[in-house]
Amino acid sequence: MNTTLNLVFEKASGKKHTMKIADAKLSQDPVKVKALMDYIVDNNLIYVKDDAIVTALEANLQNVTESPIEL
Repeated sequence: MNTTLNLVFEKASGKKHTMKIADAKLSQDPVKVKALMDYIVDNNLIYVKDDAIVTALEANLQNVTESPIEL
């Protein structure tokens, strides 16, 4: 099973931007995740198509199970 941490931000234009971090641990400390997101916003670390990230909106873990199909 692959686990991805999805960090959702709001851009200055009002649109959403999702940053995906692969191979995340299943147990994430919400305080640390929020601190990371605030650090990204406060230090202007990410620009998306000439649009600044201005607000941390939400974070979630996405689990993906891969099931091969035999042909």
